[in-house]
Order: sequence, then C-alpha cells, then structure tokens
Amino acid sequence: MNTAPIASGAKKRRSALLLVAAGALTAVLVVTGWFAVSRGQPDGRDGGVAGVPSIFPVPQHTRAATGGPVPLNGHVYVVAPVGTDQASIAGLQDLVAAAGGTSEIVTAMSNPREGASAVYVGTGATAAPALKALQLDSDAEMRDALGRAEGYALATGRADGIPTAVLAGRDNDGVFHAVQTLRQILKNGSAAAVQISDWPLIETRGVIEGFYGTPWSHQARLDVIEFAGRQKMNTYIYSPKDDPLLREKWRALYTNQELGDLRELIDAASANHVRFTYALSPGIDVCYSREADLEDAVAKLESLYSLGVRSFVIPLDDIATKVQCAEDLREFGSGQANLAKAQAAFLNEVNERFIVAKDGISPLQTVPTFYNGSDSTPYKRELGQTLNPGIVVQWTGEDVVSHRITLESAQTAAVTYGSPGSPRNIVIWDNYPVNDFSQDHLFMAPVIGRDADLYESIRGVVTNPMIEPYLSLPAIFNYADLAWNGPAYDPSKSMDAALSLIAGSDTEVQAAVRAFADLNQDWQDDDLTPSAPELRRDIDQFWSDYDAGRSPSGALKARAELLQRLPELLPRMAVPGFAEDATHWVAAAAHYGRGMEEALVMLEARKRGDTQAVTEARIIIQDALKAAAAKTQPTLELGVVTPVLGDGELTSFLERALQEASPN
Repeated sequence: MNTAPIASGAKKRRSALLLVAAGALTAVLVVTGWFAVSRGQPDGRDGGVAGVPSIFPVPQHTRAATGGPVPLNGHVYVVAPVGTDQASIAGLQDLVAAAGGTSEIVTAMSNPREGASAVYVGTGATAAPALKALQLDSDAEMRDALGRAEGYALATGRADGIPTAVLAGRDNDGVFHAVQTLRQILKNGSAAAVQISDWPLIETRGVIEGFYGTPWSHQARLDVIEFAGRQKMNTYIYSPKDDPLLREKWRALYTNQELGDLRELIDAASANHVRFTYALSPGIDVCYSREADLEDAVAKLESLYSLGVRSFVIPLDDIATKVQCAEDLREFGSGQANLAKAQAAFLNEVNERFIVAKDGISPLQTVPTFYNGSDSTPYKRELGQTLNPGIVVQWTGEDVVSHRITLESAQTAAVTYGSPGSPRNIVIWDNYPVNDFSQDHLFMAPVIGRDADLYESIRGVVTNPMIEPYLSLPAIFNYADLAWNGPAYDPSKSMDAALSLIAGSDTEVQAAVRAFADLNQDWQDDDLTPSAPELRRDIDQFWSDYDAGRSPSGALKARAELLQRLPELLPRMAVPGFAEDATHWVAAAAHYGRGMEEALVMLEARKRGDTQAVTEARIIIQDALKAAAAKTQPTLELGVVTPVLGDGELTSFLERALQEASPN
C-alpha cells in the first residue's frame, strides 16, 4: 500500500551485513527483561516465576519444576525418533555445542552413560513416553498445548537416572518452537528446571516486505527469515513494491538466477519453519475479464509452486480505483462496486484454477484496492458478497498507517469485507515500523496501540518493516511477542528484551543501542511515543539544575559522551547489520553528542565569565549542527536526505544553549 513519500512541495505528516554466523546467535541470551509468566487463562496474568529466565514470546503457562537444571555442557543424548524434524535436531545440536557439550543422536534411550543428560525431541506421540517418565503425561496444561496447532510442551526432570528435558510438539512447528524456548532458558550451560505449556493465539504471524524504496538485499532477507523463525513467527511475505516482476512486469517469468535466489529464500524459510508467501500484484494493467491475463497469472503462480511455494497473495492495492480496460467496462460496467465485482471474478477464477486444484496450499489472500477502514462502502459490500468466502483479506486498520487497531474495529472489518453471517478472515497488514513515507526517519519505539485481544477476531498480523532490515528487528521481535500472546505483551519489556538480544552481552554496547533507539522514538507525532524520552529527561534535569544554580547531575554529559561513541560501539553488536543500516543516523548522533558536550563547556565558561572559551565553544557547536544537518542518507526516489533523529530535542537544547551564552 501507498505509504510512500509524498511529492516534493506537498504537505507531509513528518518532516548489508550478515546478521551473524549461524552459531553465533545461539549463544546470545536475552539477559534482561521480564520473567516468563504463568497464565491460567488467555486473558489473565500472574506474577513472574522465580528461577525461570525471561522467555519471549511469553508462554501461555510456565512453572518452575522440581529438580535441578539439565546440563548441556557434557555428553547429551538427543533422543529423536525416525521422522523427527531435522531443523529442530540441528538447532539442538547447535545449542549443545554452544553450551560446550557434545551431542549424540539416538532414536531411543538405552543404558545411558554416567554423567550424561538427555533431551527428548519429537511430536506428541513420539515424546509421550518421555513425558510419562517425568510423570507429566496426564498434565492438563501440557495435554492442552499438545492439542493445539504449533503448540508445544517443554519439561525437565530425571528419566533413566539422568537429567532429562523433553521437547514435545503438537506438530513439527511446535517442536521447532520448543527448541527456540530451550535456547532462552539456558544459563551457564544448563537448561533451567521448568514446565512450559505453550501455543500461539494468532494463526498467521510474520513479516511482509511490502514497502516502497530500496528493496532488501538477498542476505538481509535470509537474516530476517532466520530471526523471525527464532521468535516463533511463521510467515514471510515477499512483496517488495520495487520488484518489477511483482508489479510492472508481473507477467514475466523469472530467470534461472532469480529462481535460484528465490529457491534459497524458500529453503531458508522452510528450515526456520516460516511460510514463504509470494505476492503477485497484477493490478497496474490487468484486465480482469481477459482470459490471457488470467492464464498469465496462473502460470506465474505455477512457476513459484514448482519451487516449493505453498502460500500466495494477490494484492490489488495502490492501483486505479475504477475499472480500466474496455473489456472489463463491457463485462462489469464502471464505478467502484463494479471494480470489486471484476476483481472478485478474477480472484475467484485464480482460486478455482490454481489454489483449489493443489494439495497442501494455504488459502488465497488478497489486498483490496480499498484496504483500510471498517466502514461499509459500495466497493466493500460488493467484494464481501461476490468474493469466495475462503479468500482471506489483508487490512491495515482504520487508516493506511493506523495508530490504534482495536478488536471492535477488526470485528467490524470482518463483517464489512464478508457478511454478517459469514465474517471474512482478516490478516492485519500493520504499517509499522515502515518508513517509506518518511525515509529520513527511523521508527524504533515499541509496538503500541494494538488491542491485546485481537486474537479473538483476526486470522493473522504481519508487520511491514522499514527500508532498513536490521533496524526493523526490534519491532519484528515486538510483533512476534504480541501476536503469540497478546494479553501478556508488555511493550517496554518486550522492547528491552529485543534490544538486549540484538546488542549482545556487552553492557557498553547495550547502553549504546538503547541510547540510539531513544533518539528514534517519535512515530507520526503519536502521544504514546514521546520524543526521545530518556534524552528529554536528562535535558530537563540539566536545565532545572542550571536555572536553580545547582551543579548539573552529570547525566547529560554522560549521554553526550555516549552518543559520540556510537560509531565505535554499535559495530560490536551481536547483530552487526544494525550498525551498517544506521550508519548515517549514527554519524549525525555523534555530531550532536559533540555539540552537546561542547554546549556544557560553553555554559560553564559563561558562568565564570570566560568569553574566549564561550566563543570557541560556540564555533564548535555551530559546526556540529551543520555536520548533523548534512544530507548523507541515500534513498531510491528522493536523492540524498538528512537523517533526522532526536525528535527535535537535540537541536532545541543546542539552540537554547547558544541563546543562553549569547553576548546579548
């Protein structure tokens, strides 16, 4: 959808490195944040569980288990019956290796060696004996989890006389999710003693690469898919607006090289239990009633099906809002209702000829031309009446970029795009943290304003990220948390855990990442995402001390020094691509930090009447402001722009400081 930049002169609302080597993230633990919670009901919340590390997404039920932790830093039997998910086994082997242990894959346990541990992994039926050995085979919460799609149970104890962990899934997805949870409960080479019963509340959870501007690199896509899978997301929608073979040249088939890249993405998605979804956007010049166009669309989808794609979207957004070609005018007539009728006829035919005819394929999805708002219109009524009820609609909320998305609004939209008797399945295309409409800004505030109980109404939610893939990872982490277990989602705690994960264990780097994120909070002037709140706190405290004649606390000076060190510290992150994406914003932040530090020197010099020092500092501050305002960030459509950060707080502070020290 069109969140793209508004043309020059028009009013605007706002002024690739590798992620890490495969094994590196294995050792990165979320070391701060919030203890996992035990929740008896989907809409309730209890306190934290002592002794259990923080887990994100927050599980439905977590209990501390009796017995000690399960060591993974010695000899570990990975008990995996024939047919166990290979990606899950590989993930376990990586965890054991990272913990300092050695793994031995066996299909059944027999005479384990002394001092060894065991991890049983598999679907419910194959893991049942191990759960029985831990006396958990009749546990109501675990049985509940293992009866739900993507559900899993993770338990520790002793079996066969050795420390044992059981990772049981309802299906292979559930098994993989259990491995991701095990990753988070490791400490000092051992798994914490826990009993976890868990499943997602929302079926479709993922990322849609659907922005305008520079498309992500192939490597970035691979990295985001891996990250999404580790956070228990299950969907990646390939829909970059500036890929011509999706839109302008939608009829053309891919070259062998392009097919090779797509195959690698599809395989990576499969290995991470993420559903690769292909989005074909023919609406720019399609003739809905033309047989040749229908055949071209089906042929294009067939070419992707042959690569292993089993999920498809046909977006019809950001196109003409009326019937275009002569054949369609004769067949359907003019007007928006007839546009909906023409689109529904085309989509229904694609569904009948392609989707229904295939095995193992997900329901077809579409993005309507009018994709926001829950109000009924002639277009939406006609679409609801004539579109096959099995086709899923993607919807952005009440606005293109929605600050709030409520359960009531989603329920109304489901009826509007369907009917009172048959509400439409809705997937929310959430346009946050996308920045294609404001490419000089980054949006790094926690995800807010989405009702916790949206799971009661919607089929899914996918986040439309920023042009900068690695800077989008914190918000992707938030969405994974929100979509898995909305009632337990806490925006600030989830964001704190996300920043800790991508920063790594170095406390200096963590402080730098948080300071940088603080400079990129304000989203569309939203009152729930205040401007640079930590920076503002330090600035307000400084001026309060200054005006009262007190010695400043030192917090603002420390922040200024930290901002100057961002170019040095951020490349040391666990996710180095973050620093690469942020290069020009980081440079601007360092210039502002230099200016802030010099402003403090200048104000102190003014107090003691050192005119020369004031003059020298003023020059440095003005140079810093000029450097920070330089156009350094390249864009696809707008040329080179000035990276904006600090939400006005940085410039306001420096301007006041200059005024305070003015000779007049």
